[in-house]
Amino acid sequence: MRSKWKILKLGLFAAFVTVVGLPGTVKSQSKEIIDGARKEGKVLLYTALTIHEIDEIAGPFVKKYPFLKVESFRGNALQLLQKITMEARSGRQQVDVAQFNGFEAWQLQKLGLLQSYKSPEARNFLDSYKDPAGYWTTIYANYLVLGLNPKMVPAADVPKKWEDLLNPKWKGDKLALDRDNAVWYSGLALYWGQEKAERFMRALADQQPTMRKGHTLIATLMSSGEFPLGLVYAHRVEEMKAKGVNSIEWVPLEPIVATPNVIGIGKNAPNPNAAKLLVDFFLSKEGQIISQKQQYRVPANPDLLPVSPSLDPKNLKISLVNRQAAEKYEQFDRQYQELFMKGKAE
Repeated sequence: MRSKWKILKLGLFAAFVTVVGLPGTVKSQSKEIIDGARKEGKVLLYTALTIHEIDEIAGPFVKKYPFLKVESFRGNALQLLQKITMEARSGRQQVDVAQFNGFEAWQLQKLGLLQSYKSPEARNFLDSYKDPAGYWTTIYANYLVLGLNPKMVPAADVPKKWEDLLNPKWKGDKLALDRDNAVWYSGLALYWGQEKAERFMRALADQQPTMRKGHTLIATLMSSGEFPLGLVYAHRVEEMKAKGVNSIEWVPLEPIVATPNVIGIGKNAPNPNAAKLLVDFFLSKEGQIISQKQQYRVPANPDLLPVSPSLDPKNLKISLVNRQAAEKYEQFDRQYQELFMKGKAE
């Protein structure tokens, strides 16, 4: 696995002050946690965020807590799950904060590799967005949608339902899927039922889609004209459009599988106090606004609407992946790999 480490250097220590009434200010933590974090001096974040997105969070966090440095290990959710479990088995747990898809976080919880922490920042979050025992809290929801290059797909040919992808015109590298997409399969099964979802997946595999690594890569290649259709994250498309890319769009086929992106603290985190401060920052209004305005995501904070009206969940048919689907993770992943990756180079 190719790992990428990003280290933000120490700055001079400044007193932590909670400014009453300032929008986005993180609620005050106890002196014990602040003092403990100062002694720890750093926090290690395992994350699926891009390097740029890590900087957007880590920069203001370190400015708020200049006695800390942030180290990050990034990869996709499956890679992070595997790394954390392997480290636990070898007795050298390193992760302080884990941030990635709920699907994999629930596996960590099931394995006993997360510790409970109920952040004061999440008190008004919906119950469906946080674990009742405090093992994880949702930061934002990612929408898996059908993306397209409008320069390659005439308006009359734009799919109106998922089954339209089974049209012979889309056979043979016309559609790009992520290599690790069991979560999409599970979301469809929750909405349609197992039998219909499996029938659809088998028929879709017969279309011989091109398999790529990462939804961001798929969006980039699709916008450059490598293929006309791809399964992508809606927020990434909105971000690209806002930056002037006019060769990408997405359509809200029913259902949109939504994956909660959650955050939790490692069971034996080496820096537990610094970990609590970082979790609080992610969940604070300041951190949520970064997700909302700078990353075009759908924040978990109910007081913050998506920047793009097209991402408003009230206007979409959504299948939110839950613990029920996570319990069948191995089954969905095994079937997905057999259908789409068997006989293909890794």
